[in-house]
Amino acid sequence: MIVTMTLRMKKIPVILVVCMLLFSSLDVQAQQNNAGRAQPAECCFKLCHVRLPKEGLVKFQRTHTFCAHNAVVFSMKNKMKFCVDPTQTWVQEAMDYAEKHTTTAPKQ
Repeated sequence: MIVTMTLRMKKIPVILVVCMLLFSSLDVQAQQNNAGRAQPAECCFKLCHVRLPKEGLVKFQRTHTFCAHNAVVFSMKNKMKFCVDPTQTWVQEAMDYAEKHTTTAPKQ
């Protein structure tokens, strides 16, 4: 009985080491998957609710799906960028205008 108990006690550290190795390999694999994934270039945390002049719009870009908020980034002639709500009618009209009147607007 003492022999089987010591054998069991010797197995516990081995099991712990194996579990630690398995968990660490899963962690490494998860980090590699995240490293290979394209990270969002730009995310918006606050939206501009002021209507911007569509004539000042140089280009626009939708935020990535990894971002917390669905938004569009407007780049203006004065080099300023604004995050706007893509569900707003004026934003959709400005994007349509930019697609028709500029060559740098991305086709999405």
